[in-house]
Amino acid sequence: MKINQLAGAILIASGLSVSGVAAADEWKYSLGTDISSGAYGDSEDTEIVSTPFTVSYSPSASWTFKASLPWTSIEGPGGVVPGGDGGIVIGPGNGRGNGNGGNQTGDEVVITEESGLGDLWLTGTYSLQPIAQQYFVDLSAKYKLPVADEDKGLGTGEADYTLQAEVFTVVDNFTPFVTVARKYKGDLPETELRDVWYTSVGSGYRLSEIASVGASLDYQQAATAESDAQTEIFGYYSHKLSNQWTGMLYGYLGLADGSPDQGFGFQVSYRPAD
Repeated sequence: MKINQLAGAILIASGLSVSGVAAADEWKYSLGTDISSGAYGDSEDTEIVSTPFTVSYSPSASWTFKASLPWTSIEGPGGVVPGGDGGIVIGPGNGRGNGNGGNQTGDEVVITEESGLGDLWLTGTYSLQPIAQQYFVDLSAKYKLPVADEDKGLGTGEADYTLQAEVFTVVDNFTPFVTVARKYKGDLPETELRDVWYTSVGSGYRLSEIASVGASLDYQQAATAESDAQTEIFGYYSHKLSNQWTGMLYGYLGLADGSPDQGFGFQVSYRPAD
């Protein structure tokens, strides 16, 4: 889900925390839906709907642990594998045994529709002590448990992991940030996947004590020799509904063949009262 990659900067911009991203001994539960559509360099569009449920726990102001499991639906020619950390574009005509790869006759393109549980992502984040009381650094490690059905094209069937660093600061009502990540991919049976770099540059803006907006430019290298890099513009609106509830709306536009043409989603988060 796109929003998860910007969690730290968004929380700061929303005014939910100023010293460390999360309070000590805090639980949070989130549910959202992400809908995207695009050709990804293929002749037909792929549509993905992902509804992840996420549980996070912060035993201290420095540590946050998170588990996220989505229900995913995908319809398309089989050149895209959905995922909670950006997904994988295999390339046109490369289906997972369900799309047009190996099943294409002449100009015929076979469109399939599948749904089921996606992969389970586990994340641990360590927030460094603020530098000069204004620069914040989050270091994260993510691990994918491949529980999704690879025969349906809902996952690769291989474990992945990601190492990520996010740096952000507060300048008046603005929260500029930079995220850099290295994603290590497990290979598919007939396709070698590259380890890729991901980066995001943007800023949040605090509208009030309960609302913020933000935008970023995101880039990720291509995972295969047949696919293209991903470049997207992303924007969000976050609103603190109460001390326990927060809502968020977001959307994004693809600027490269490796990205969806467009996508949007929402997320609702709940923090139990102390």
